[in-house]
Amino acid sequence: MQLNKKIPAFTIMEVTISMLIAGICIGITFTAYQIISGTYRNFDKKQEKIALFTTVDKLLKQDFVNARNILKADDGLAFQMEQGTISYSFNKDYVVRDQFALHADTFKLQINAPVFLFEGQSPDNGTSVDQFNFTTLVDGILIPLQYHKSYSAQDLFN
Repeated sequence: MQLNKKIPAFTIMEVTISMLIAGICIGITFTAYQIISGTYRNFDKKQEKIALFTTVDKLLKQDFVNARNILKADDGLAFQMEQGTISYSFNKDYVVRDQFALHADTFKLQINAPVFLFEGQSPDNGTSVDQFNFTTLVDGILIPLQYHKSYSAQDLFN
């Protein structure tokens, strides 16, 4: 019986070097993953803010065009439509849109310096509005918005 027979195997140095290389590869991969996922999260948050801003802008434009009459309310606007009333409540940090008292949407959008006008004058509560201006802050950019309603003679007499 021979006890000095060599068995083919890796040395401890070879195993240590391969573990070191594997650790470096795992570290680089994890760091790259963190950078990419962080960038994606930032991009996703920015896109959510832009989508929210675009949705509010689109709804306000649509409601200004489709309304028969727009009235100033205590905390916002009331759009009188054929189907009912759509009301907007403007708070400093959010906008609430109540559609026909059936469905309410809340948009987290900062409304700064809202201005309600009718023929260049500031209207009282419950009176008509033909222009609405405000500024909002989206991703550190101050964006001024203006909405205008052109009334027909028939709308003004009703």
